[in-house]
Amino acid sequence: MTKKDYKVIIVGAGPAGLTAAIYTARAGLSTLVIGNPYESQVAKLGVIENYPGFRKGVQGMQLIEEMANQTQANGGKIVYANVISIEKKGETFLVKSDEDEEFQAKVIIMAMGSRYRKMRIEGEEEYYAKGVSYCTVCDGALFKDKPTAIIGYGDGAAIGALYLANFSTKVYVITPKKELGAEAIYMHRLKTKDNIEIFYKAKVKKIAGDEFVNSIIFKDSEGKEHKIAVDGVFIEYGTVPNTLLAKQLGVEIDEKHFIIIDNVTLATNIPGVYAAGDVTGRIRQIATAVGDGCTAATYAQEYLEKLED
Repeated sequence: MTKKDYKVIIVGAGPAGLTAAIYTARAGLSTLVIGNPYESQVAKLGVIENYPGFRKGVQGMQLIEEMANQTQANGGKIVYANVISIEKKGETFLVKSDEDEEFQAKVIIMAMGSRYRKMRIEGEEEYYAKGVSYCTVCDGALFKDKPTAIIGYGDGAAIGALYLANFSTKVYVITPKKELGAEAIYMHRLKTKDNIEIFYKAKVKKIAGDEFVNSIIFKDSEGKEHKIAVDGVFIEYGTVPNTLLAKQLGVEIDEKHFIIIDNVTLATNIPGVYAAGDVTGRIRQIATAVGDGCTAATYAQEYLEKLED
């Protein structure tokens, strides 16, 4: 099998990976991104209001498409595939995809992002795609004129509830915490919606149904059990970093499964391997991921220059 040579291979096509690709491609380094921008967390966010440059906000799908287009306009290549293995051969890294292709490069930038965290609630697995979802933007419109519930906390739960309120007759927000932990602007908006009800310090016992979800059972802060009729249950319980490839390569991982990096260069313990974005456990914001991508790309370029001296 012929191996395709690049200077830099970036694993992951979210904002961190695509930003890194823009920078390395503009620096004249042959750059390959392996991943699918449309499967990134950003693509599923709906309207993003805190990313600089968009006074009225920007759709996540639009933002990631523009990043992908800019990557390609600057000479970077995107392969829509999944990486199944990375091996180090001397100063070169051999990368294999699930499309039976092999690539090699001198630098790897790991930007695999994260995946939805599961809550392990009874019925969660059984009713996945039968009323249970982890993406309000993807599936919210399916529940037009129907009651829904969101389990979780943080900005994700607040934004999801506000989005669902446009479709659902009623949105129940069930959080295990005493506060939702969302930005003040989102909390204010939640209070203006008559069809959103929040239960704090609640514990979900079961997602129930027949062929599809039809109810959710939980205990409130006083221990009283509720069974509420809903057609959709959306889980916003955070994410887990996608670091399996890093572990297989021998990259050091911390106790929370995030990649350990140098805080300045974003280099890992393996020379030539850098990490950016959600896999590093830094602040989970698009702006942070973009900054990481720029930083990793800049120091990767310096590494290549020294390698070739």
